[in-house]
Amino acid sequence: MPDIMPVSRRTALALSGGALLSRLESAMAARASRDVAPDWATEPMRWFQLAFTEDDVGHFDPKFWTDYFRDIHADGVCLSAGGGIAFYPTAIAYHGMAPGVDRGQDPFGDMVFACKKMGLRVLARIDPHAMNAAAAAAHPEWALTGPDGKSKRHGSAPDLTLTCAYGPYNFELMPKVIEEIARRYPIDGVFGNRWNGSGTCYCESCRTQYRAASGLDIPLDPDPSTPAGRRYAAWVETRLFALIDRWNAAARKHRPSASFIPGSDRRGLVELNGPGLSQRLPIAFCDRQARSVENSPWAPGPEAWGAGRYTRELRAFMQDKPVGHIISVGVEESYRWKDSVQAAPEIRIWAAGAIAQGARPWITKFNGKPLDKRWMDVVRDLYQWHHANDRYLRNTHNLARVGLVLSTRTPPFLGGWKQRHDLDGHLRGFYQALLESRIPFDMIDDGFLDEASLSRFRTLILANAAVLSDTQCQQVRAFVARGGCVIATHQTSLFDGDGQRRPDFALADLFGCSVTGEEEGPLRNAYLTIHHAHPAMAKLPEISRTIGPIRRQPVKARNASEVALTLVPSYPDLPMERVYTDRTESNIPMAICRQAGKGRVVYLPMDIDRTFAELSHGDHLTLLQSMVDWAHDEQQPLQIDGPGLVDIAYWRQKNSVTAHLVSLNNPMTMRGSYRAAIPTGPYRVALQLPAGTRPLQVRRLSSGDHVPIQVDGERVIVDVPLIDYHEVIAVDLG
Repeated sequence: MPDIMPVSRRTALALSGGALLSRLESAMAARASRDVAPDWATEPMRWFQLAFTEDDVGHFDPKFWTDYFRDIHADGVCLSAGGGIAFYPTAIAYHGMAPGVDRGQDPFGDMVFACKKMGLRVLARIDPHAMNAAAAAAHPEWALTGPDGKSKRHGSAPDLTLTCAYGPYNFELMPKVIEEIARRYPIDGVFGNRWNGSGTCYCESCRTQYRAASGLDIPLDPDPSTPAGRRYAAWVETRLFALIDRWNAAARKHRPSASFIPGSDRRGLVELNGPGLSQRLPIAFCDRQARSVENSPWAPGPEAWGAGRYTRELRAFMQDKPVGHIISVGVEESYRWKDSVQAAPEIRIWAAGAIAQGARPWITKFNGKPLDKRWMDVVRDLYQWHHANDRYLRNTHNLARVGLVLSTRTPPFLGGWKQRHDLDGHLRGFYQALLESRIPFDMIDDGFLDEASLSRFRTLILANAAVLSDTQCQQVRAFVARGGCVIATHQTSLFDGDGQRRPDFALADLFGCSVTGEEEGPLRNAYLTIHHAHPAMAKLPEISRTIGPIRRQPVKARNASEVALTLVPSYPDLPMERVYTDRTESNIPMAICRQAGKGRVVYLPMDIDRTFAELSHGDHLTLLQSMVDWAHDEQQPLQIDGPGLVDIAYWRQKNSVTAHLVSLNNPMTMRGSYRAAIPTGPYRVALQLPAGTRPLQVRRLSSGDHVPIQVDGERVIVDVPLIDYHEVIAVDLG
């Protein structure tokens, strides 16, 4: 792991670390003034969701829950209200009620008024994805319909029929439901579960609307890697944004500050447009409730750092608006054990990752009559700690200077149904490399590559951001012209914004090379030669060559002196007597590292990031880390020295800065669930202070210790003896 290194002479002469953070803070202030979320969205720091089951009506104890909410210092709650099943006495025809509600029971209303009396913010949960038999018989036009014209039944509850998300059920019935809830109850907003559909719908409404919009029929196979699939995905996005607008209008008819908040994340056929979502949402919640071994683009993945990753992805488009992370206390696998309970250490590490990366925790529990209460103590401890340190967790902005670009179009456009998860490996691999290297970084949505959004970053990483529009490429070019640095891999900018291949990279001028052929791979028994004189290789004197990538994009470099890595092409790997080659050197470029005006650019014409995601080979980690170090050429604002794997983040609050350290030193980090904490340490942490500030006091929030102030120039040095799950270093500023 890297030691805490002194700032380079070049950087020190150009601009001090404190001045860097000062410039960053000015940029953040300008961004924050663009849009202000309402109080109900910014105030709550700890959320709790109680999702009713039909048999809860008349059988659960509201006081049990309000006492618990008070005990854990929850300040926002989400309560089941309506949609397919209403938990309040509705007057809307075919808005089916849970048994007992039609006999004077109002579990939703009872809980809303009790929670408001306690001063809590309340979201009304709606779930419109299914309807009962009476509604389906009376309104077959509301049903999700296959290409054969038949409606589709619910997979788990066959007495229910799935609904169409894009037609009259959501656009006509559900606005009435939302208006009724907002008129009767003092809610702050509406939270939508499974609001965006259960698959492609071929009902008459969808067919008519799609034909009017495109002149075409809905494709039988809407795979987004095809032009037909991309057109359909664009129409779906238009309908979903129109639905958010429609439901916002319905809520605000009686609650002017209310908003509809989608409950599921943005991933669908194609990720919903980041700026479009950010414009509409005052707060967003990440619905990756626990880790899972399921291998799909919609699964959280098996790694313990997944909560932090998906929180970063949420903030990538929400920017500095509040975000939350929905955390299940149960096991979230494809087998759907909804009444299960995780071990306390697993709940703690998942919550720690989310909180460290800027999320406000949201604990969700199904069933108002809990069968297994083991989770309650750990959530109580977690939330009480969170409440005690509230002011140090109200982040204003992230202080990382490295930005990992979230390419929202590349995996679906180029990977489609079959290879989307594989293409997502580029991002997963670079994410893991940054995490293991302890480089503080943030994520930025590719819809926010404008100057204001990028002003806080020194370095951008484009992990196979293959699909980039001409405008986005010009924004990246302008970033480098302003002195920014870029690291790009594989086919970045080779496809335009519609997924059509260009004859050459749009950023060929930055990369210092041009495409010479089609992608090659999978490569067998090929190697990277590292013993080049380029300064980017200066920190790798002991590695002469290492295993190569799995795929590469053939290119021709314009300047041989900028080539830092070359390829030893594949040669036989069997029989053993044939495992040799007389070609130990080549001029095939595999890394081009160059000065570009005021900035630096590294281009890697290979999938080394995706290969690292698959193999986790140590040399590939060393190479990626070295590329970042050479390009960035600036002291990181947060540096950690100590043992093992640690996820980190550096945040600014109104009157403080905080460094988060999440220990991932556990045999179950990569897969499974934590059984116990394994304390590790010691660590030495260096925090760069914003210009013009001085430390007033330093605390370790998990241990509760005040620690002596050690100042080294513009940095505060803090020693951390041990970390079990999560330590937060808080520095009050004067």
